[in-house]
Amino acid sequence: MTRNKLKEAALRLFGEKGYDGTALSEIAKEVGVKTPAIYAFFENKEDLFMTVFREAMLSYNAFIQELSEEKQAMSARDCLYGAVSRQSEFYRQHPEASMFVLRYVLFPPDFLKETIEKAFLQADELLTQAVERWIVQGIEEGAVREQPVQQLVDAFLNLMDGLSMQYFYYTSKEVYTRKVNNAFETFWSGVRS
Repeated sequence: MTRNKLKEAALRLFGEKGYDGTALSEIAKEVGVKTPAIYAFFENKEDLFMTVFREAMLSYNAFIQELSEEKQAMSARDCLYGAVSRQSEFYRQHPEASMFVLRYVLFPPDFLKETIEKAFLQADELLTQAVERWIVQGIEEGAVREQPVQQLVDAFLNLMDGLSMQYFYYTSKEVYTRKVNNAFETFWSGVRS
């Protein structure tokens, strides 16, 4: 229980104040324990930070993956559109994790840059595999024309990355939804048979 509370406090404080601006003593105080108690669960500040980062990335990917597990009878188009829709749903349901990951993927502390990049790429591989399955499904369905799958996967992941930035730019749900729909329809019209 204490370990989870430490991770929750760390997620929020690292997200708000940054890595350098967050002291372990602050995290401990928020949870109601003494700073040395953190060392019962984590080696050091970096270990706590990277644990929170990896878990935030994995929770995002698991959220997107639920789409393929729950909706196996969906068309490839619906799966791909569902991925961009679920992305914004994750941001709404998990704002602290979303901001934390975005902040540190874009602006990692210099000494953690390689570690963060490696953790990101490991988590991103799960999403890449899901998108590849949906693209291949679309080709098999005859909905997506034959073309190199990797190009389509890369284009779709770039679409998702762009939409993730748009989510944080626009506070109007209507404007963001319009942008999602327009971007997705443009992608789909470019790949369909």
